[in-house]
Formats: sequence, structure tokens, C-alpha cells
Amino acid sequence: MRIRLRTLALTTALAVAGCQGGGAPPSAEAPGAGKTVSGTPPGGAAAGTVVATYAGKQLTSGQVIAEIERLPGPSRAYLAQADRKRQFVENMVMNDLLFAEAERQGYATDPDIERQVSDMRKRLVVQRLMREYQKPPEVTDEQARRYYDDNPTLYSTTQISASHILVKDEAEAKQIRARLEQEPQRFADIAREQSTDKTSGAKGGELGKFGQGRMVPEFERAAFALKPGEISQPVKTQYGWHVIIVTERQDGERKPFDQVKEQIKATLRNKALQENVQGRMDALKKQANLSIDEAALAGITPPPATTPAGTSPVPANPHAGGGH
Repeated sequence: MRIRLRTLALTTALAVAGCQGGGAPPSAEAPGAGKTVSGTPPGGAAAGTVVATYAGKQLTSGQVIAEIERLPGPSRAYLAQADRKRQFVENMVMNDLLFAEAERQGYATDPDIERQVSDMRKRLVVQRLMREYQKPPEVTDEQARRYYDDNPTLYSTTQISASHILVKDEAEAKQIRARLEQEPQRFADIAREQSTDKTSGAKGGELGKFGQGRMVPEFERAAFALKPGEISQPVKTQYGWHVIIVTERQDGERKPFDQVKEQIKATLRNKALQENVQGRMDALKKQANLSIDEAALAGITPPPATTPAGTSPVPANPHAGGGH
């Protein structure tokens, strides 16, 4: 029963693309089940044998098959049994009947529904464009080798213990870095007071001991180039601006190029992808002559949001992931 209800829910969710595009237009003479229909019915489904007739419409085998093809493999296997297949067809019909009834009651032109449809259309169109933007570039062995040679501190068994302070903008990171030049012993206190990474900030910025491949590339490149006690210049990653200090270092051996070649290629692909997407977005903003009134922006007060119990609006480990 749960699976049948889930099938019905799925069919209902696909109302417009499925059975409304799955019910043929009204006909003066409804054909009987088993009759072959020529032409292509709405929704792009291939014509076939009429499986069901209802309200002057017809549902063909081609339309049913097209709808089944949209389901994941386990659900398709579930429909192999005759009674389940019949229930699926009834669900398609009921979906169309419910849609027609909703139209008669005026829901199809409800302003809130039209707004949601418009929002969904915009999201789908943007997603399609972003898929184009996010096509991974090709990285050659030569490019990977050059990166390997240019970064001698990376791709080794070296481990470090490090702490960081994460803030939103470069100016604040520079101020913190200048302050630490005078008071390096204040690193932990400043991390507790100002770091936006609350998880590590509560521990004075401590990230513990880690090897290469655990952090995002920009963070890792800077951290593994430091000696114990050294404080980095501000480092930008997708999470913001970091000031890093290494407290311990255990040097290891460098891994052979062939062992890390594919990791390097993945790193270079991700880096090129991020730069490409950011570059295209920056170009769009420039072409649009984007201007934001900071005073007007400051006057906007978002309504309070309720955070579910046990969750945090800030990522628990914003510096980790996306490594080599």
C-alpha cells in the first residue's frame, strides 16, 4: 500500500507533464480499449493501443510506457505484476481527472499557483544554464605535471596541526593578520571572538592534525607551506578569508607523480570550473551595470527564521572537503 500511495503521489506531482499531457483531447467518439491509435498524443508520448477511456479521453500504451520510463529501476520492476500495473494506470487517470476538476474550480489560474509555477520555471531554466557553465574542462598530463612541479610542498605524507580564523571579507582578515603580528599569542582568543567557523572557533581555531587531501586546495596550499609558529597571509576560499597558523609539522616523503596524477587533474578541473563559473557571473553583473544601494540594503530587516532544533545555520566544518 505504501508503494502504491507513493506511485500515486509521484503521478500527481507530474500532473502537467504526465497525464494532462497523457490524456488525449476529447473525442466525439471514444474508442474502445484495445484499439490502436495513430499520431502522437500530447506530452510527446508515442501512440499505441488504447489502454483506458474516460471522460471522452483515451490513455494509450505509449503514454503509459513513457510515464513508466520516468520512474527509477526498482519502481519499474514493481510494476511488472498485473495488479500493480493496473493501479498505476488508474493513478494516471485519477491524476488527470483531479487536474480537470481543479481547473473547473479555478485552481489553474490561482495567483499563488501561477507564482510557484513561474518560480519553478525560472529555477529549471537557470539550472539548465548552470549545467552548461559547469561542464568540466579537460586537463592534460602536462598541466598536471607542471602543477606537481610548481607545488613541491604538496602531495606528500606530511602531516600538520593547524588552527585558523575564518572571516567574511579580506579587509577584516588583514586587520586580524596585522594584529597577530603584534600579539601572536592572542590567536586562540581572536578565533573565539571573531571566527565565523564556530565549531573550530570554540576551540581557539584548532583543526587538529591532518594530511593532504583533507582541505580545500587554496587552504591546503597555504597551510602546508607554513613552518611551525608561522602565520599565513589572508587566504581566500569559497568559504571566506582564512588566517592560518601551523602549530606542529611532521614531514614525510613526497608521493610519486603517477600516484597523484588523477588527484591533481581533479584539483585543476575543479579550480578551472570555479573560475569559469565565477567569471561568467561577474561578466553578467558587469554587463547589467549592477549597482546596490548600501543604505537601502541596510534598511532591510529580514523576518526572524526558526532554526530546527539540533541544527546550525553555519556549516560545521567550512574549511574541509573539496580537496585534491
